[in-house]
Amino acid sequence: MRYLSALRAALSLVLLFSAANALAGPKPCFIFVHGMNVSDDTYVDYNKARNYWVKNAHDGVAYATQNFAASFYVVGYDGTKPYWEALAAGEVANEIANAVSGGPDGGGNSCAKTYDEGGEFWVIAHSMGGTIMDYILGNNDPSDPNYNFNGPYDVVAEAVTRVITLGGAHRGSEIADYSCGFGGSRYCKGLTSLFPTCNSGDTSATWWLRTADDVQVRTYASAPAKDIYLIGGYEAGFQASICLSGEDDGLVNYTSQFACDGDATASIKHATVCDSNNKQEISGFFNLDTAHENHLDQRNGSDIDDRRPIPDGYVWMCDGAPCEIGKPTGTKMGTMQFISTLY
Repeated sequence: MRYLSALRAALSLVLLFSAANALAGPKPCFIFVHGMNVSDDTYVDYNKARNYWVKNAHDGVAYATQNFAASFYVVGYDGTKPYWEALAAGEVANEIANAVSGGPDGGGNSCAKTYDEGGEFWVIAHSMGGTIMDYILGNNDPSDPNYNFNGPYDVVAEAVTRVITLGGAHRGSEIADYSCGFGGSRYCKGLTSLFPTCNSGDTSATWWLRTADDVQVRTYASAPAKDIYLIGGYEAGFQASICLSGEDDGLVNYTSQFACDGDATASIKHATVCDSNNKQEISGFFNLDTAHENHLDQRNGSDIDDRRPIPDGYVWMCDGAPCEIGKPTGTKMGTMQFISTLY
């Protein structure tokens, strides 16, 4: 029999996601932050922001909230802008501040409790949404390089309980490099449907999602004020995978998804994912696990497939013992369904 368990303190991880206590406390409010977009439609149209998390009959918001047993708030921002821009990080920070104070999202959904009432808030961030949360939570203090740059970052950092990123573009993507004319074959440079092409120095999300240090979020932010938990995907189903290093979800490689230090284009496999001591910042990033999902399906729960444990991450149990790192657990579950087991 295969079943879920959390790491004990003896295994050096903080016990935050204990299966034994999964339903013991009040349910958190989930705040959903989408990723990059090819237009500003998720900013101007709430339904576009909400449908970002849906694929056919599969609704990632419904899965994560245990069929809406937990309250939720869907953020909409301009996904064409750089992660640090007012209509990106600034808008996300303002919307999260609204959510934790009890305000409604564009569809009228609001958190069951405010921060002042003792509410707990989990941010679920996909793709560039992870980069945005890195920036906000790394600039919440006057000592940070871009303190409260264009929004109430300090309010967000105080109120948010934790962040879970799905396929987070923490270190950018080589596809963005190629789309902006840096390296890659003619084929790789032609993947404009995934990352729109950009010009040198322009103010686009694509330019600021390159793997070069001059655009990396860690260059412009400190360690996050609240813990960020990392879930990755490794279904290299997109044609773009031949243009990426190591394991990837078809758009973002493991180095980026797991916020690893060092070369952003390093080739990392399941068993060699960086641990908590080798992240892009000195603290604040923790591994959960990885799943056989592509970059798009991570956000909607449509792919019920194998999950794998990774170093220093969530413990999956196989026949009474921790499953082997990097090997399939035998338990098939989408990421949004997995999140629903964590509270």
